[in-house]
Amino acid sequence: MAQGLNQKFQGGREINYLTQKDNYLGSFCSRVADAINNLAANVGVAAVGKTTPPPKIDSISVKGTQVNNVLTASSEILHWTLTHNQALNKGIKYITEIDTNVGFTQPHQFFHDASRTGFTTLPTYMDDGVTKQTYYLRSQAQYPGSDACDPTVLGNLGAPTQIQMTGMSAMTLLPSTGSGTASPQGQQGGLGLGTVLRRPTTQPKRLAKRF
Repeated sequence: MAQGLNQKFQGGREINYLTQKDNYLGSFCSRVADAINNLAANVGVAAVGKTTPPPKIDSISVKGTQVNNVLTASSEILHWTLTHNQALNKGIKYITEIDTNVGFTQPHQFFHDASRTGFTTLPTYMDDGVTKQTYYLRSQAQYPGSDACDPTVLGNLGAPTQIQMTGMSAMTLLPSTGSGTASPQGQQGGLGLGTVLRRPTTQPKRLAKRF
């Protein structure tokens, strides 16, 4: 049986043995193996193991005016597009993360499925209505049966582009709670749909014993 990344379901010597014993049974098992592999390819997974992540996104464009390393949107609507010219498989999904921390320590995830464009509304100011909020953006791609590819950061890894909105609304964002099977604490950015098939139930913190 085939094992490892991006592997197809193969009967190997077993199907050869069955074909020698019963040609009809061997032919049937071969068609079943083909059907399993075709199904896996159509839904973006591997029949055995994990499929290889998509190639990294080429670049990100955001609507606005950029001066030095600060990009100012013309309103409180943030619009971005992704350029991804690599060879891709059906079933690809795109995830964009936005954070107010340059290190993306607790980013908010925006899933735009197969689309390489996204829109969202962001407040211009923090709760005090005076302090202008700065945002950072990065995007990545993932197949349902793979891990996410390495993120592409707007700007570059050393100095991500600062994004500021134009408007009057004020609201400090709530902490992110993550996405997929990643930690519900929101501090595992860049995992997209997750790296594990099942995340166990989050257990409540134990209360300190009283004496």
